[in-house]
Amino acid sequence: MSAGFRQSQATLHTWSGLLLGWVLFVVFLTGTAAFWRETLNRWTHPEMPVVEEPIAVLDKAQTFLEHKAPGAKSWFITMANPSAPGAYLFWVPQPDPTAPPKRGARRDNSALIGADGSPALRDSRGGDFFYRFHFDLHYMPVIWARWLVGAAGLAMLVAILTGIVTHKKIFRDFFTLRRHKGQRSWLDGHNATAVLGLPFHLMITYTGIVTLASMLMPWALQTNFPDEFGLYGVVNPSPELVERSGEPAPLRDLAAIVGDAQRRFGGPVGAVEVIEPGDRAARVTVTASSGSTLSTYGARLQYDGVTGDLLWQSAPPSAADTTFGAMIGLHAGRFGDRVMRWIYFVAGVGGTLMVASGLVLWTSKRRAKLPRPDAPHLGFRIVEWLNVATIGGFPLGCAAFLLANRLIPPGMEGRADMEIDALFAVWGVAALVALAVPRRRAWTFLLGATAVGLLAIPFYDGLLLDPGLFQWIAQADWALVMVDATLLIFAIGFALSARTVARHRPKRKVRRDRIRTPGQLAAEPA
Repeated sequence: MSAGFRQSQATLHTWSGLLLGWVLFVVFLTGTAAFWRETLNRWTHPEMPVVEEPIAVLDKAQTFLEHKAPGAKSWFITMANPSAPGAYLFWVPQPDPTAPPKRGARRDNSALIGADGSPALRDSRGGDFFYRFHFDLHYMPVIWARWLVGAAGLAMLVAILTGIVTHKKIFRDFFTLRRHKGQRSWLDGHNATAVLGLPFHLMITYTGIVTLASMLMPWALQTNFPDEFGLYGVVNPSPELVERSGEPAPLRDLAAIVGDAQRRFGGPVGAVEVIEPGDRAARVTVTASSGSTLSTYGARLQYDGVTGDLLWQSAPPSAADTTFGAMIGLHAGRFGDRVMRWIYFVAGVGGTLMVASGLVLWTSKRRAKLPRPDAPHLGFRIVEWLNVATIGGFPLGCAAFLLANRLIPPGMEGRADMEIDALFAVWGVAALVALAVPRRRAWTFLLGATAVGLLAIPFYDGLLLDPGLFQWIAQADWALVMVDATLLIFAIGFALSARTVARHRPKRKVRRDRIRTPGQLAAEPA
């Protein structure tokens, strides 16, 4: 392989990783947190009891909906499981042609029902926020966000492949870690995190791009289908829609229908949809859980909502559907047990560190080459500011999000949006700090503040939350204990990073052309 080709790949690696690197950092961080999506949902609703019998929660969910939305157009119930805080409910009211159109999503047609049948007292997005943010971002149209994330994913794939080509001694570099060596240390850390999780990084990046394939490369679909609904009708066929008859009829016990579906599936149920509840034409569609198979395309069954008779079942998926579903399953990691989730999580943390170290390495390498390192040009200062504001500021915002979940009163209206606003408000303040404070002091302050914020959470859970950390330990509720323990470990890591940055003193290199011999000094004019 020629040196010129390798150098061209090194340039491509550098710029593909830099231009959208800050988007990649927040996407990797939130995507990594989303591997514990359901556990974080439980953690953000600490007052809700553990789900031991999902079918019993389904009974309570049906009772709730029959009182809350008896004449709705449809109900949608996400089945509870021991990892989740309860059953998530969503209902669609009957259309009203006389009502003015509403802008934005409805906020009064969803609920979370716990194991005791009570709606959640604490409104919070929890792990769902991190999951949605890592491909939809926030405060911007979804289609723009997905285009931006898709472009960042393509740039990431290019950076990974060119990085493999660029590093001649990639495996030897993995075992090299020089501490307190400035730029060399960042390079060693970047190489180690890249090589350690290389198979994971390739898989997670490629499968992430595949999930957006119909948006990024729509030409084949546009040629073969008139619209996206035509595609979905082929890929995911559904039974015929029914019209409301106007004849009232009691809905069959959903637990009995789900029990029959579980026997037919040979595994757990993931979701239940009821069309026209309380009407003679009611239909119940049951979808198998995607957590028991690699592919996210679960089998479906439809029952008569009044008699409970099986009316329709989905055909076995095609090879293409199974392949696409497996790509999504690999990316989300829902098929794995707790050990597999830990593997995904640790690899995701490594990917986040890889992106962060690559961004910092860019400024570290170029500062030494500047004519005046103490007065860099505007472009360099912008990159450096974005590094501090994003790598130092976004984790602080995430800590504020989790801390806000504990500090905002549980019954306050709109508290879920307040948690999210807290994240972005703190992130915005961090960006201002990065702009107004000298670089090293800004890094130290933001990393230290993140450590304090993360450390405050387990202390709050242990001393002020009821039920809290010590009750979780007594009840052997290790999932919630694990969250606090993980936050404590990250707090220690950020504290050590802040101390390292505060103590670092870069070595000043003396330029050779400025060194003078005694004879030259004597010859110079006074």
